[in-house]
Amino acid sequence: MEDERCSASGSASSNFETLEADFGEFAETTYEQWKSAAVKALKDAPFEKSMYAKTYEKITLEPLYTRETGEALGVGYALPGEASMLRGASAGGYLGAQWEVAQDVTAESAAETASLLKHELEHGATAITFRASESGTPISSPEDAKTVIRGLDVAKYPFHVYTGASGDAVKHFAGAAKELGVNPADISGCIGSDPIGAYLETGNLPKDFAALIDELACAIKSARETGTLRTLLLRGAVYHEGGANSAQEVAYVMANAIELISALQERGADVDDFANAVRFEFELGSNFFMEIAKLRAARTVWARIAEEFSADEGSKRANIFGRTSRFTKTVYDPYVNLLRNATEAFSGVVGGLDGLTVGCFDEAIRPGDEFSRRVARNASIMLREEFHLTRPIDPSGGSWYVESLTEELSSKIWEIIRDVQYKGGMMAAARSGYIQASVNETLQERFKKLSSRSDRAVGTNMYPNLGETRLASPGAKYPKAKAPQNTDITPILPHRWTEQFEELRRRTESYKAENGSGVRIFLANMGPVSQHKARADFITGFMEVAGFDILKNDGFPTTGECASAAAESKADIAVICSTDTTYPELVPPLAKAIKTEAPSMKVFLAGAPAEEFKRSYIDAGVDDFINVRSNCLAVLTEIQKGKGMAV
Repeated sequence: MEDERCSASGSASSNFETLEADFGEFAETTYEQWKSAAVKALKDAPFEKSMYAKTYEKITLEPLYTRETGEALGVGYALPGEASMLRGASAGGYLGAQWEVAQDVTAESAAETASLLKHELEHGATAITFRASESGTPISSPEDAKTVIRGLDVAKYPFHVYTGASGDAVKHFAGAAKELGVNPADISGCIGSDPIGAYLETGNLPKDFAALIDELACAIKSARETGTLRTLLLRGAVYHEGGANSAQEVAYVMANAIELISALQERGADVDDFANAVRFEFELGSNFFMEIAKLRAARTVWARIAEEFSADEGSKRANIFGRTSRFTKTVYDPYVNLLRNATEAFSGVVGGLDGLTVGCFDEAIRPGDEFSRRVARNASIMLREEFHLTRPIDPSGGSWYVESLTEELSSKIWEIIRDVQYKGGMMAAARSGYIQASVNETLQERFKKLSSRSDRAVGTNMYPNLGETRLASPGAKYPKAKAPQNTDITPILPHRWTEQFEELRRRTESYKAENGSGVRIFLANMGPVSQHKARADFITGFMEVAGFDILKNDGFPTTGECASAAAESKADIAVICSTDTTYPELVPPLAKAIKTEAPSMKVFLAGAPAEEFKRSYIDAGVDDFINVRSNCLAVLTEIQKGKGMAV
């Protein structure tokens, strides 16, 4: 039995039994044989171009991972609980301790926060989770803290609370606990600040950096003397929501840790004090396997950092929480966010986190209500109770793909950490704008790929649901980011990957509301359905991304009939849809006919024209060509400009 061979806690047993599987009934296939079959299946498409993919982390994904792939990268296969911490610090995984269900509540007052927390804890949450800062629930005194925790069993439920740049909230909670008769030693979890992360998030610090480090040193000392409370919460959110890739997110968090360790050592706190005081939190994005590798890489990187600072063995274990991504959440078709949250949470659990926050599916639109909070909370509970993800111990461990990806990601993380150190550390790199520029470079790359639809956001830049009823919103919680004024540095502003497409569709909706109608697209379908359907469907999906009205038909037998119907439709644009073989004879007369009957109407052609015919199409009146290589955002924006929509 598995649970008889390994302890639910502690390190892996040296007597661990390795079971050899017998696959003798299957003929062994070499990589070369597989590649030969793949090349044949690809026909004329080049193997290297079709089968390799580049990630935002600048990692080239192999088409197939084998044992040899891992060996070439120097991947070492460890067991759960071994010193590298790659597969977690416990040989028993979640059999020993399940991950905390840290459901965040959003409220502007201490009283409302207390009410929401009580409800969450009564319905499955296992941690007291909220943001105690100016952008969350202000905790400016012991009285505020007392209002929050009065009635909560703080000895039973650990904290997971972010306090911004300052650690003053720790003192307020300690004072509140004393007044309520709670033993400070019973307070556990993390009530943590992140001065460097907050600096990059807001562009300013409430106090001198040295004074904030003095506060941290005092908080660490106090927590060490009274109990197990952690007082540092180093979050990847500021980088992730700014558009950073996984390597950047982990690297900047770990470079942050290195700088704080050095600063705290000058104040009498050693690396073991820091390790016992820090919790790391990363946001979980949409690249399922990359997110698994991110958490695994973060553990190994921290273990090595701790070792370099001569930490005790126990200090090499990183305490890591995860939160589903805010960056990937959409305003349109928001129920798709339920699926995004599910896969993001799943990757976090498989990656081996210690606690998980699942965001509300509508958090990009409004503060969560009872329904959205319940669904978010139950997503985590179902992963534990119904899908039994507490049973497998590091299920991705040993996977040639995941192990190789983890190794390559770790290497990228170290490259970035070294760059930051070369710049003088995190504070110096922030003041110079280096970190902000690096994150923005990745953000713009994400926007570019989404614009061309090489990246797809279901319900937004692909497969939009024009019949949806918009969720009521008292004001978007995450509006389009605007630069704060009077900042010490340029902050990393929060974004969402679909915000540009959402603005595109909002413009159409606003224009329709003011004018009664928007952009009208006439499908100039030629021939039977089988001849034009593929391109008509493509154009429909392309144009509906901006909320344009599509005027459909079953096709026309002659160019004259099609041109007359186009003119009668009074559409803004007619898009010719047929096949490449029919275009040379079809397009010139049809484009000329449409321009003759409706001179102000734009004429587009669906598909990429053959070079030898392109000039004749343009001369006949074709204004533009739309195909899979078109920049969807740019094309639709230009159409809106032509209609007179404010851009």
